[in-house]
Amino acid sequence: MNSAIVAITIDIGAEGRVMDTLCQMPSVKECYMVYGVYDVLVKVQAPSEMEMSDAICAMRDLEGVRSTLTLVVCKEHKK
Repeated sequence: MNSAIVAITIDIGAEGRVMDTLCQMPSVKECYMVYGVYDVLVKVQAPSEMEMSDAICAMRDLEGVRSTLTLVVCKEHKK
């Protein structure tokens, strides 16, 4: 399984709408509204790199999304 964390900057006032749309995407497993440089952090999981890339590109195309920073997970530990 391929995973990534995507940090997203969103236009002021569009945070709730964008977050609702993100949470409906099949590849989005977790979604957090945060304070700081970024507005939302999203955990993406997909069976292939191509599907992960498609999901991230779909996020970037959402109205209200200003920018994204993608961190591809190389190793994951779960409690």
